[in-house]
Amino acid sequence: MTIEDLSPQELLSALATYLEKEVSGALPIGAVLKFEYPDGGCLVIDGTGSANRISQKAEDADCVVSLPLETHAQMLRFELDQTTAFREGRMRIKGNIAVALKLRPLVSTAFRIPGEDA
Repeated sequence: MTIEDLSPQELLSALATYLEKEVSGALPIGAVLKFEYPDGGCLVIDGTGSANRISQKAEDADCVVSLPLETHAQMLRFELDQTTAFREGRMRIKGNIAVALKLRPLVSTAFRIPGEDA
């Protein structure tokens, strides 16, 4: 199975599971970061409490990053960097950009879906 085989909802769910694993044990980011996807849905990292929590519930955020699901997957696979995605217009950021920059150091392993060839 590859990313291309997934529906947008399946990819969103896989990204949520991946981010939960990557950021839940890290120090809280001290803010709310929301990823909005034009293909549908959102992911929210709420780091305002004692731990980073991941949800798919739309809520207010200190920083909102809008990008296609596939672009976000490419970034989390280390195939596309934030600067290039922003410069090419594949990603838009509203609010406190420093919040979005806090995520990068927390992501240490490349995103893969179960059953995907490495």
